[in-house]
Parts: sequence; structure tokens; C-alpha cells
Amino acid sequence: MSIQRFSLPGYAHLYRSLFRFTDMNSREVKELVYLLNTANLDSYRFANPQEYVIESGPVAFSRLMDRMYRRPYRTEVQLYKALAALKHSIIRDAVTDRQREAVARMRCIMRDLEFHFFLTFGMDIDDVRTVYAECSFSLVPEEGEPSVCLMHDWIMLPTA
Repeated sequence: MSIQRFSLPGYAHLYRSLFRFTDMNSREVKELVYLLNTANLDSYRFANPQEYVIESGPVAFSRLMDRMYRRPYRTEVQLYKALAALKHSIIRDAVTDRQREAVARMRCIMRDLEFHFFLTFGMDIDDVRTVYAECSFSLVPEEGEPSVCLMHDWIMLPTA
């Protein structure tokens, strides 16, 4: 299993996006993103014991999230795919109970995104008719990722 270690700018994108697309307040989002960051780093260390990994403390991490401006993801599809990438890079046996709770919260957010997407569009968020396949499996979106949720709408955009 290949565990991807995500960058702090990626977590800044995630922080801004969770704040945008959920009803969580800033403190809740920072705490969740910090715990997911440490869970990812602990999982990376677990999978790669020869690697040296530096971890920020909660206060420094919180300040970085405030100071490091990264735009939020444009769509819920991008947020969902970023959360899927993060979920894939966390090993349950490598994390603490608090980190497991954060992962459980992340899964709830993903289920909420799936549910609302289905209610809005009548299809699964990872359906081939969505832009899911066009979004990167990472926390940092690539240049040119879709700004709409459905493939048909993206193809019809003049800049696509």
C-alpha cells in the first residue's frame, strides 16, 4: 500500500474548502484538519519507518492555516476526491483514538457530500457523468480542474 504524504498547502486548500462547503466553524475545521494531518503523517511514518517526518504542533498548524492563503476547491466533487485521497492515505492501525474520531468525522462529511450531491443531481458523486475522474487524487488541485460538477456542463464551458 502506497501512503501519500500531503503538503501543508494541500491542508490549507482542505481547510478553506471544509469551511466553505460545511457548516463547521473555523475552530472545528482547524482541529479536524490538524488531526487528519497528524493521522496522515503517522500513517506515512508507519509505512515508511526509514523516513524522517517533521510535524507541526497544533498552534503552529493553526497559524499556518490562517496565514497560508490557498483558494477553496471550486466544487464539492473536488472536495470529495481530496477527502478520498486523504482517507486512502491513513492507516487505521497507525493512528490514535482522537485521529480515528477525526477520520470518522471525515467519512461522515463524505457521506453528507454524497447524499446532497445525489439529491441535487440524481447521480452518485463519482458517476462517469460527473467531473470526478477529472479531479486530482490529491489535496492540491491541479490547474484547469473543472469549476462545475457535471461533465456535460464542463464540456460546454467555453474555456474547457
